[in-house]
Amino acid sequence: MYIIAGSSGLFVIDPSVSPESAEEFCGMPGLSKGECQVKAVFITHGHHDHIKHIEDWQDSYPSAKVFFSSNDKDLLSNGYMNCSYMEGSEVLYSFKFVNLAGTYGQTVYRDDDISVKVFETPGHTLGSVCFLVNFDGEDLLFTGDTVFRGSVGRTDMPGGNSKMIMESVRRIKTLNPDLKIFPGHGPASTIGEEIRFNPFFSM
Repeated sequence: MYIIAGSSGLFVIDPSVSPESAEEFCGMPGLSKGECQVKAVFITHGHHDHIKHIEDWQDSYPSAKVFFSSNDKDLLSNGYMNCSYMEGSEVLYSFKFVNLAGTYGQTVYRDDDISVKVFETPGHTLGSVCFLVNFDGEDLLFTGDTVFRGSVGRTDMPGGNSKMIMESVRRIKTLNPDLKIFPGHGPASTIGEEIRFNPFFSM
């Protein structure tokens, strides 16, 4: 999970951590009590390990907009498809969201020193997206489980498609080589580093 602290408030990407844990880890008093003005939550895809605390964040910040693709909507109501069964129980989700399906290349959020553009990148799941965030004049790409440092996301789980993820990678690799990448797991990278060292970028 990532939290971006903008001048107008906070922005959460993939709410996999509870507000209580985030408050303790980030040193943000009042975060779990709804006192820190979380403005929006952006979800890269519908797997349990990326959305497990969405309802906690909505309870604490009911006015925060949630951005998510309806192409992953089927995962929310099926514990096998959202992979929550891997943690021992099947969890079902029901939350309102701003639909990102069909928004490729569009800026879906803008507020003071932050703007968020969507790149639909199916492959890990049908509804996977990457968020190109311009924060305080700097572009940052949050790739979820589409691209990792030196690898790409799995395609052997429900909704996965190896052909689609390679098509998504080919689109991503056309972005600015200096663009910083922040994946859903593991260390950060840049587009240029992935072009040089990620074998999936040369396929």
